[in-house]
Amino acid sequence: MRFKVNEIFHSIQGEGTRAGRTCVFVRLTGCPLRCVYCDTAYAFFDGAIMELEEIVAEVKRRLGPPRKGPDAPFVELTGGEPLAIQGAPELLRAMQSLGCEVAVETAGSHDIALVPHEVIKIMDRKTPGSGEGHRWLESNLDHMVPGQDELKFVIMDKDDYEWSKAWCAERSVWDRYTVLFSPVHGDLDPVWLAESILKDSLPVRFQIQLHKLIWGADRSGV
Repeated sequence: MRFKVNEIFHSIQGEGTRAGRTCVFVRLTGCPLRCVYCDTAYAFFDGAIMELEEIVAEVKRRLGPPRKGPDAPFVELTGGEPLAIQGAPELLRAMQSLGCEVAVETAGSHDIALVPHEVIKIMDRKTPGSGEGHRWLESNLDHMVPGQDELKFVIMDKDDYEWSKAWCAERSVWDRYTVLFSPVHGDLDPVWLAESILKDSLPVRFQIQLHKLIWGADRSGV
């Protein structure tokens, strides 16, 4: 089985409840979405063909020796949109065989029922401001694992915030899943978002892209 891989790199997890944790990222090439604030457009087409076994071997090399504990080796499959790539579930299973914790970052535009149950699903529910709010499978909510998976909203402006708040309330998703609200880097003032969450007493987690604070917004491979 072969995949077009944009990059494989070892970095600091910059988002979600595991932010700050060292992580090996496998970024697959290709994405059918075109979010207006996309920061990985370089992964739309560029990449090199790799066999599944090559990818797993490279991940194993970068992970280093096996370790136990809450900060044990961690790998994330990302993109682009990795679940748009044929064979992605098989790649996730192969990475699980290394005995590490495995996550996938997805827009929720493709069926996550195919993803192994133990893989952490980080679903980015696209807002109207992204231009891709219609790219969503509502049935994906039924396949999320409470206490494991995360639902993320990247918020562009006040309208996105109000929409996200209403969407979550209508489905009571914050009663079941970890919900993350994140400002679009460089577009929405993070202070405004943090204070809005506090003012409205929302049961969500505020997040910013930690890797962009460390290395800047334009650097790939981090």
